[in-house]
Amino acid sequence: MEAKVIRHGTHIPGNDSDGYVYSFNTSEGYSFNSHLHKCYEIIHVISGKLFYTVEGREYFVSDGDIVMTNPSELHSFSFPSACEYQREFIHLYPTFTEIYPDAAKMLASRKNGEYNHLPAEKVKKYGLDKLFENMRAACENVTRETDMTVFANVLLLIASINRLLAEDAPEFSRITAKRSHSIYDYINSHYMEDINLQSAADEMFMSVSGAERLFKRETGMTIKSYLNLRRITAAKNLIMEGQKASGIYLKCGFKDYSTFYRAFIRFAGMTPEQFKKSHAELKAKELEKGSPEKKAEKKAEKKAEKEKTAKRKRGRKKKKEKQEKSPEQ
Repeated sequence: MEAKVIRHGTHIPGNDSDGYVYSFNTSEGYSFNSHLHKCYEIIHVISGKLFYTVEGREYFVSDGDIVMTNPSELHSFSFPSACEYQREFIHLYPTFTEIYPDAAKMLASRKNGEYNHLPAEKVKKYGLDKLFENMRAACENVTRETDMTVFANVLLLIASINRLLAEDAPEFSRITAKRSHSIYDYINSHYMEDINLQSAADEMFMSVSGAERLFKRETGMTIKSYLNLRRITAAKNLIMEGQKASGIYLKCGFKDYSTFYRAFIRFAGMTPEQFKKSHAELKAKELEKGSPEKKAEKKAEKKAEKEKTAKRKRGRKKKKEKQEKSPEQ
């Protein structure tokens, strides 16, 4: 299987509102905790078997499937066993959706946690895999037409997904039952407020104990765990935006810093300060790599310098040959 890496786009690392990124990569399967993106994400899984969880709903994803999330959908994934994971994805940031408002409406029309998974047979039926192939070919050999080619195929991809959902959506199913869907909507809308188990149970028209049992059975999590996970994910995003950890806990629904601090360590696996440092280091590395335009500029500069060096060598060689042929010799 190919081990090549392809990455191209107009997105500039560190700017969460700009452009797009196409990526193709292969790695061993790994786990990724719940997180959010500042973009729309559409992943085409070429090979690999994994569990993909979006807003508490778990899908089993395998070769040829597509999974997609919008900026407000909390998601994570894990692999039940060791495997090679080959995938390609497209990230669409706000400026892209501003340029193409009709496409943005189609992307936003799907409810959170609904129809995130498109099985391989539907992907092939609607030609979504071919559109990804077109983007891959364009990004592997970058030309002046690459961005235009990607945009054209992305628009076709979005339109085709929209048509697929309109025609075939009733056929889809997911692992997690629908009954607790209202609790996700409630938490996602009110996690920054002073909500509790009672108010969450009221959304399901059940007692606290009954709601807890149902939610745990359908999602594998307690209501409190999901609420704290949602709050910590929001906190991580605020930290990545540059806000101080000591000043964000109230914005995320925590009453005091010590409770926030303990929850952060539990769900993030590190302290807020360590997370901030880790993100800053990662961002610095990304900025060092630079944007695609900067990479192309550096490549051109390197090529020009190489040509200058070769020209100087040729000049010295000619001068030496001339001196050797002179009468003084």
